Amino acid sequence: MTTLLIALFVVLAVGFAAWRVVVARRAPSRIADTEITPPVAAPATPQATVPAGQRTPEQEAARATARAKAERVIAAETARRKAAIQKAQNVARADAERRAAEAARTAASLVSTLPATQLPPAPVVAKAAALPTVVERTVPLARPAPAAAPSAPAVATVLKTAAQTLIMLVDDSKMVRVKSSRLLAAHDFQVVTAVDGIDALKQLENCCPDLLITDVDMPELDGFGLVAALKGDARTRQIPLVMITSAEDRHREEALRVGVGLVMGKPYDEAALIAHIRSFKFFAKAEEAEALACA
Repeated sequence: MTTLLIALFVVLAVGFAAWRVVVARRAPSRIADTEITPPVAAPATPQATVPAGQRTPEQEAARATARAKAERVIAAETARRKAAIQKAQNVARADAERRAAEAARTAASLVSTLPATQLPPAPVVAKAAALPTVVERTVPLARPAPAAAPSAPAVATVLKTAAQTLIMLVDDSKMVRVKSSRLLAAHDFQVVTAVDGIDALKQLENCCPDLLITDVDMPELDGFGLVAALKGDARTRQIPLVMITSAEDRHREEALRVGVGLVMGKPYDEAALIAHIRSFKFFAKAEEAEALACA
């Protein structure tokens, strides 16, 4: 009897232990299922139908992102339109300046075709023998006197030294202006510089150079426009001109026709330029120098 009770007690103890083990294994599984399984979300309501006061932070963020993207698109389109308008204005301005330069060249060509009897003869000076033959006016042109009036006396030639000779250099390249200015200054000439034709005309209101050296391709007013303006003014039309251009062959014929005394290519011959300047009658030895005069 005692043995039977002991056996029954052992069976109960083993069964209870087995039940505890089973319960212990199932409990973590139920807890994990409860923690991992996400709650089922309700169907999202479109933003357009949700009142402003009932929107979630995510909906507000989405609306702000969409609004910022739309503003960027509008700003980009506005900038593109402004750039297109500015480009059109620049093209129109460049075209207007080109037409003005062409009109100035046309006017200069018409003036050059007038009969020679309308202008009194002016003394000319041949260039140095080493250079091409170029004729240059060295005194101001006077208006024809009435038939009944006595003829005006001839204008006396003014002789100057290099230190008294003023040369204007017109070029939009700073490097060319510096290089040419140093060359002229090394030969004792006085030099003033201008960045383009408009700048040169402004400076000519207060000074009258003995010789003007100009480039052709310049902004605002190119070399041919500057020449036309100088030849159209009685005060400056007698100034000897030198034109320096990278397209020497293409510009030579037109430059000589409108009154340019010498056309040189880039890079130019420095010795030839100095010899050309020294060939004018306004340049003299120091002991022959007289008072300075300007038209």
